[in-house]
Amino acid sequence: MDLTYRLINVFASSQDPFSGNAVVVVENGADVSDENMHAVARQMNLETVFVKSVSEEGAEIQFFSPEGRGRFAGSASIGTAHVVDQMLGCPRRQLTLSSGPNSEPTTITPYGLDNWRVQARQAQSRKLKSSPQILASLVGLPTTAINDEVMVIDSGRSGVVLPVNSGADVAKTYLDARMLHSYAMLLNTEPQVYVWAREDENTIVSRMFYGPGGGVLEVAATGSGAANLGHWLAAHGESGSWRVNQGAAVGRPSVLDLDVHEDHTVFVGGHVNQVAAGVLSIA
Repeated sequence: MDLTYRLINVFASSQDPFSGNAVVVVENGADVSDENMHAVARQMNLETVFVKSVSEEGAEIQFFSPEGRGRFAGSASIGTAHVVDQMLGCPRRQLTLSSGPNSEPTTITPYGLDNWRVQARQAQSRKLKSSPQILASLVGLPTTAINDEVMVIDSGRSGVVLPVNSGADVAKTYLDARMLHSYAMLLNTEPQVYVWAREDENTIVSRMFYGPGGGVLEVAATGSGAANLGHWLAAHGESGSWRVNQGAAVGRPSVLDLDVHEDHTVFVGGHVNQVAAGVLSIA
């Protein structure tokens, strides 16, 4: 069986093809077993989306990561919408992606040139009452670096949203794997921490850390993290549009467009670059 795939960078800079978060989209995944989908994702070592069927309204898809069957992911959904749009002849219209009867469909909307936007899901949030010393030690910073309320927010993927004073504090952030996983168990949340600071009125700089397999990794760009940030801003009475810069620390500068409406609706979008296409042969 030959699988046609595309390598897509999402939340990329239009001037840098190798920026953003990499996603693989397999166009003809209808007859691929779960076992082989997982094997392909492990081979690619990236979030991989399998397109099961396509209609004028959108597509049926399945997410897999190298760790196994995945859930809704902003970058994967946006990358898939870009590919499905091209499969349909580039009508550049709103698309709906569904990953099975037990999942909520996701609507992706085009804007600008090769940009796509997804509406974040409604969030559950709670304030963290941990001591400033514990929170600061989690991210390797002094207590004075934390400048506002720290929250656990879940808009599809739960995590700690932690505001700090400046971009310099964001750059200095360091997470210990053991502490990250211990803290996640204590808080009953995923091992995921989103650290951010304002650079100016409409610009935010951030870093996102998560803990697969007991370790800790940094993500170049994350739609779910930006969505959680949007819900943090909404919870604090803010609305507007922000440009979120992420990924510089891992050598893949990324740009996300974050919009928060007065009714607390959150949208995350960005630019898409296709950097490769090919055929993968499996038994």
